[in-house]
Amino acid sequence: MMNRNTRNGLLALGLAAVAAWYKMSPEQKSSVKNKVSDLGNKLKDNLNNLKNQVNQGNSTQSAS
Repeated sequence: MMNRNTRNGLLALGLAAVAAWYKMSPEQKSSVKNKVSDLGNKLKDNLNNLKNQVNQGNSTQSAS
C-alpha cells in the first residue's frame, strides 16, 4: 500500500508532466511520442524473448 508521501509525490510528478506537455511545441511532442513508442516496442520485444527462453527451458527440461 502506498503511503501518503509517495502518492502525493506521484501526483505532483504527473501534474508537472502534464504541464510540461502542454508547453511543448508540436515537434517536441512528436519526438517524445516516438521515444515512448520505441521504448514500448523494445520492452515488448524483450518480454517476448524472455517468454521464448522460458518456454524453451521448460520444453528441454520436460524432454530430459
